[in-house]
Amino acid sequence: MNNSGNSKNVNNTEQKGGVLMQIGEVLGDIRKNKNLKSKEVYKGILSRPAISRFEKGHSDTTAEKFLQILENLNLSLEEFHFLYDGNKANTDAMMISAYSEAYYAKDIPRLAALEEASRNHFDETSQIKYLHHASIIHLLRCNLSELPFPHKELAVIKDYLFDCETWHYYELVLFTNALDFFPEDAVDAVYARAKEKMTEFNQMKRYKNELFSLISNILVLQLEKNNLEKSLFYYDDLEKTVSVSDNRMYEHVMLLFFKELIGIMQQEDAQKLTDIIRTFKLLDMERVANQCEGLLETVRNNNA
Repeated sequence: MNNSGNSKNVNNTEQKGGVLMQIGEVLGDIRKNKNLKSKEVYKGILSRPAISRFEKGHSDTTAEKFLQILENLNLSLEEFHFLYDGNKANTDAMMISAYSEAYYAKDIPRLAALEEASRNHFDETSQIKYLHHASIIHLLRCNLSELPFPHKELAVIKDYLFDCETWHYYELVLFTNALDFFPEDAVDAVYARAKEKMTEFNQMKRYKNELFSLISNILVLQLEKNNLEKSLFYYDDLEKTVSVSDNRMYEHVMLLFFKELIGIMQQEDAQKLTDIIRTFKLLDMERVANQCEGLLETVRNNNA
């Protein structure tokens, strides 16, 4: 979406068979596939001549009208974005997956190549996300080698997060991915800012999922350090992201796992930990099971 005068106009395109498609053309295809008449979708929004121009890709519409059209099509913004992208893979998710796999495989040359590619993308587009990718990848490279800690790279991410007046999904993911490189006091400070800046989005499922991941990772750091006070603080916040009626099984199981670990720190009898790890193994979630086993061993050793 871009500004035109005082209105926000929708003016984007997608590839279809090598031909650029306007948003109106995509919406027209969706309307026809749903067997909906023009008046059922556009009544009170666009005139008949305007509908024809819009669906042929010859004109744009405002963001407000675009959202009304989506509502009349019974289509969410997320669904439209997926269809509009031509079902192509999310490049950001692909990059994160690529550098994560390279890091766990300790493939330093691959990380170096991904960092170079990200910096080239930034030089070509000036999109800050590519600079953030490059900074995280450089941090990962340093973690696997004897390179000095790159404070400058961490500052790129830290300064960006502190400068954001409102946090959205991107900022949550960025903080989660860079979390391990922040000193403890910075983790607490950035997390406090995140809580302050994104309360209005807390009920959105996508945000709740990423927020659960972020707080879980911070909680793991506190459990590893055997910091009971902060573990209780972050567990309390984590619990608030999952309601009793929520059907997200993984989140409920991890909540129970963390609760049992805190019980060990409080010298209480924790009986369910082995069953939880066994459950993850039965579900072929080997990486999660292994991570839980490692954390359990650490907490037990700290409280032996």
